[in-house]
Amino acid sequence: MTRLDETRHNSAVERVYAYALSVLILAAVGWPALRELDADGFPLSTYPMFARPRARVNDVTSALAVAADGTREPIPPSYIANAETMQAISTLRQSVARGPRASRALCEAIAGRLGNAHEPALRRAAQVEIVTGRVDAIDYLAGRATPRTRRLHARCDVKSSAP
Repeated sequence: MTRLDETRHNSAVERVYAYALSVLILAAVGWPALRELDADGFPLSTYPMFARPRARVNDVTSALAVAADGTREPIPPSYIANAETMQAISTLRQSVARGPRASRALCEAIAGRLGNAHEPALRRAAQVEIVTGRVDAIDYLAGRATPRTRRLHARCDVKSSAP
């Protein structure tokens, strides 16, 4: 084999290696497109929370501080469970799923925490309500709409700790 033939041979081997490596990389990148929409895991994710269209109208469970004049303010997550929004939402959903006793117990726990609230809107609270409202998510989050329906799960009085 001459030096020229050897160079051509090495060049052909390198080219085949480069093509094979390129095919493997493209297959790895394209692999999630072939998986189920709900598949999620290491090393690649299909991001299932974004993989399917979501309904625009949804049920949202929340805790509300109700003032004596009837105005309602959403209660921040830190009074429901802790500072994590998703944990507060999960706590509310679980209490509603467990029934009226669990909803009432959570309502009373939240009302107890509101007795020491520093926020003016929460200090005025006379009651706490745990409710599920059906909302148009886009309009509701943009502040253009109120819930279409509202189902009350629990209501309890706030006992102020102020003298």
